[in-house]
Amino acid sequence: MQAAVKQPETEPGQESQISERSLIFRRCKAAFQEIQKHGTPPDPTTYALWYAYVARSPAAVTVAVDKLLASGRALDRYELAEIHREYLAENSVDEAQEAIGKEFEESIQDVSELIKSGMSQNAEFCSTLHGIKSTSDAEGTDEDFKVMLTQLVSESLKMAEASSRLSQGLLATQERVKKLNDELEQARKQSLLDPLTAVCNRRAFEDRMQWQVDDAREHGSTFCLVLADLDEFKRVNDSYGHQTGDEVLKKFASILFEHTKGQDLVARYGGDEFAIILPNIEITSAYNLMVSIKHKFEGTRMPTNSGHAASATATASFGISAYKDRRTSEDMVTAADTALSRAKTTGRNRVCAEGLS
Repeated sequence: MQAAVKQPETEPGQESQISERSLIFRRCKAAFQEIQKHGTPPDPTTYALWYAYVARSPAAVTVAVDKLLASGRALDRYELAEIHREYLAENSVDEAQEAIGKEFEESIQDVSELIKSGMSQNAEFCSTLHGIKSTSDAEGTDEDFKVMLTQLVSESLKMAEASSRLSQGLLATQERVKKLNDELEQARKQSLLDPLTAVCNRRAFEDRMQWQVDDAREHGSTFCLVLADLDEFKRVNDSYGHQTGDEVLKKFASILFEHTKGQDLVARYGGDEFAIILPNIEITSAYNLMVSIKHKFEGTRMPTNSGHAASATATASFGISAYKDRRTSEDMVTAADTALSRAKTTGRNRVCAEGLS
């Protein structure tokens, strides 16, 4: 009778490695299931986001995605990219701050060394002066006084040189710190811009919106919020391709920016949705401004690589809300979104404002 073959025993730690791989495979499968379920593009950014979502790590990704799903907004490339950039991508501002912090520490260290050297030089100079004073109090020859004078001049030159090095070092450090601050401010500004359209991103909008509401409550100022949405934008992408769709988004953002000024803020709020904050304006004036923008945009033709047409056209709908006592930023967004829905359901390519027919 043939002896049974003895199976090799599992090496220490191997079971945990197998268990960990099994968990990773399950999460990979679950991530792809989420991609298929929600119809999101199967690219690396989307996959990384859904993997983090099913793994519940970091928890902020789960909260952000669940909030987006609950809002009913489409899970388009823009929304997913914003969440990925916020919670999964490396933060350029944090990186800049860390790099600047290190350079600033180096600058402080350099200045400290210069100051330490200057203090040491000053102590030597003081010691030399005391020695010369002691010698001068005693009787001495002309040759002795010549030696003292030479020594005094030599030490004075050393002190002048040390003082010059300290001044130059402080000036160089001041210029270096100014340059670092400029770089940090540039990185901060870039983190608040939408990379495609170059207008503000959603984070910048939410920060400004909260400030605007707080300012209105404290000082009694007025402002309006506009939500603008491209009409049937999916048709533009399907007919002419995403590259043309991106050009349409950039053109619309450009028109919005060109027709606003001063403290106005234009932001990309969603995939093809934009938000405009208009301080110190009544709702009738805001309505007239959006009508002008609507006409400007609907008359714009954008070149396309598609063989179906020489150029692409698109229209947009607008919804406007005005600040009222005790309103929150969420109240303002809801009211503007309601007006926008009315513009969509009554024919698109129009402007609707709360309180105005």
